[in-house]
Amino acid sequence: MFAKQPCLTPALVLATLLAQPTASHAADLSCNGLLQSGQKMICSGFEPNWALQLSCDGTMSSTFIDGFSGDTIQSTPGSVNFVSENPWQLETSHPVIGTIAYTPDGCTDESDTVRDFTFTPTAAPGLSGPFFPFCCRME
Repeated sequence: MFAKQPCLTPALVLATLLAQPTASHAADLSCNGLLQSGQKMICSGFEPNWALQLSCDGTMSSTFIDGFSGDTIQSTPGSVNFVSENPWQLETSHPVIGTIAYTPDGCTDESDTVRDFTFTPTAAPGLSGPFFPFCCRME
């Protein structure tokens, strides 16, 4: 007799396919599995106002945006090193240290916009703790 085979419903097949990352999607995230080439992630803190911008142009770079000292907003380019991915532990040359976590619809920014990534800093230039998590947006 024939062995009984499990029944794969269309919904089960679709769920299985969607749960598996595709090679093209993984290839698109060329910067530490976080950003696509040409994409930017901006993690903005407030009170005091500062931000960390990560940019992917084949390799990842960072910019520290300082809105809390001086009369103007200052942008300082720099490098970034990732210790781990997903969550992404990072340290920049500025030095900003912290972790970016994928938190689907889990971060609400100061304008009540819901974001998918949360940045938890542990160090930032010119600032002392305590540090609080804040949202990151993609551009």
